[in-house]
Amino acid sequence: MKKSMLFLAVAVALVAPSVAKAGCWATVGLSSLPKPGLQAGEPWNVTIRVRQHGRTPMPDAKPEVRIRNAAGTLFRFKAKPMSRIGSYSARVVFPAAGLYELGVYDGFPYAACARVHTFKPVLIEAV
Repeated sequence: MKKSMLFLAVAVALVAPSVAKAGCWATVGLSSLPKPGLQAGEPWNVTIRVRQHGRTPMPDAKPEVRIRNAAGTLFRFKAKPMSRIGSYSARVVFPAAGLYELGVYDGFPYAACARVHTFKPVLIEAV
């Protein structure tokens, strides 16, 4: 009896993390990408849609847009929840002309599950 209980406890301990990880991912969609010709200092207003497993809108995510310039400086823009569940709005301003890496941190409620989703680089023009 003790051996079977020990086996059961070990089996549960091994399986539980993998089951939890199975639900541990989200997708991110953007309403638009920065338009060609966007100038430094001009706002890019974007809607971010965060969905668990690419299907279920996530009301408790904390997404943010992240841009990184050629010098490696990271700029973060927190998104705010909108009335539509799983949708968030962000206002992004590129501080200077140049090429920027573009990513969106999905803000998954469990930090171990959250990740940055990358998009194509953005070229921002001088004013």
